[in-house]
Amino acid sequence: MKYIKLLLIIIITNTAIAQIPSKAVESRIVTVTVFPQGAQVTRTGRVSVPAGKSELVFGGVSPYADQSSMQVEGSGLFTILSVSPLPNKLKEQKKRKEVEEIEKSRENFSKQLIREEASLEVYTKEEQMLDANNKISGENTGLKAADLSAALDLHRTRMLELKTLQIEYNEKIQKIKDTLNRIAQQVSVLNAYADVSTTDVVLTVMATEAVSGDININYVVHNAGWYPSYDLHVDDISRPLKLNYKANVYQNTGEEWKDVRIIFSNGNPNESGVAPVLNPLYVRNIVVYNYKNKDARNVENMADQAAGVTQSEAGSGLVINGSRPDEVQYIVNGHRSNVTYSNQTQNSTAITFELATPYTVINDGLNRAVDMKQEYIPAAFEYFCVPKKEKKAYLMAHITNWLDYNLMDGEVNLYYEGTYTGKTAFSLANTEDTLNLSLGHDKGISVNRTQ
Repeated sequence: MKYIKLLLIIIITNTAIAQIPSKAVESRIVTVTVFPQGAQVTRTGRVSVPAGKSELVFGGVSPYADQSSMQVEGSGLFTILSVSPLPNKLKEQKKRKEVEEIEKSRENFSKQLIREEASLEVYTKEEQMLDANNKISGENTGLKAADLSAALDLHRTRMLELKTLQIEYNEKIQKIKDTLNRIAQQVSVLNAYADVSTTDVVLTVMATEAVSGDININYVVHNAGWYPSYDLHVDDISRPLKLNYKANVYQNTGEEWKDVRIIFSNGNPNESGVAPVLNPLYVRNIVVYNYKNKDARNVENMADQAAGVTQSEAGSGLVINGSRPDEVQYIVNGHRSNVTYSNQTQNSTAITFELATPYTVINDGLNRAVDMKQEYIPAAFEYFCVPKKEKKAYLMAHITNWLDYNLMDGEVNLYYEGTYTGKTAFSLANTEDTLNLSLGHDKGISVNRTQ
């Protein structure tokens, strides 16, 4: 018995030593950098760290957080030993107020449906009882004709009332069911994400004494993004263009971005930072295929004639010869093709736009247009027409210093003298020093083509 007591004391002591105090930390999102696909979230919380080793649990983190991108920074006299993101299936995301109101409405309609179906059942049973009483009364031959007529009139009147009530209640029940179906569809749209769980970020920290401090957690989340669009106003061709930048942002991350600092970036958080390696190319056997006959011919007797690679015209095809000594040489006949190559340059620095005031992006996956900034851009205007194609004169704007305005590919809404005239787009991939933009045709100019 003494050995058992001693063993229990050792187990209890070791368990007490192994347990680490854990504390939940309230945190909030302060900054979000939105990329075309994904977003980087910065979450902060004030912590009180006891002396020794302890765990701090940051709850409510998006289930779509990329764990490999998670970074933790602390300010205070404590050391962060480890970071462990853990899924929490028990704690669900906070429901939006709109969803809560709709679900409450669904609950009320469900209760009303139960009451209406109960009333319909009562009237249906009453009808069955009247039918049963009518059968009994019909078998009773002792009734006088006048009494029987009165009973039948009463029965007929009540049956008509019951049938009318049943029709009314069936219509009410059907309307309630239709409403419940629409509510279910709307809730499905608002709760478009399948995973309603959250993630807990567990930090193991060490402090020599009880201290306080701040902890920032940065991570990349999926199910979010943005794309640019523009409103281009031409009030007068003697004045600069007025360009309004817009960001169309959405997020369905399971987190509420409420009154946060929003930064829009055209960077790619998933882009690899590893520099490419250029491997050497070695010229050995040259195998060329006859694209016309889909075969290859081995010309062994030409192996000693060329140490390098030569080419010559042979009829309508292109003959390519080449080999190293004592190696097999192949020759291929094929038609020459005219191929042109274009060089595309890309600025290695990402373009960013920061909103001047805090902004809220609701967790519903819907696009919302946000005004970013406004620029006045000088441009040279001219009219352009192709009478052979269209008898219209198009107003063209030529922007020479477009790189100074951080433009990106996107749809452009055109307004001329305050009137919406249509859409165009910025396509900057092959644009050189001048951006040529069509502003639509001028209806005040007529074009005639004569021969």
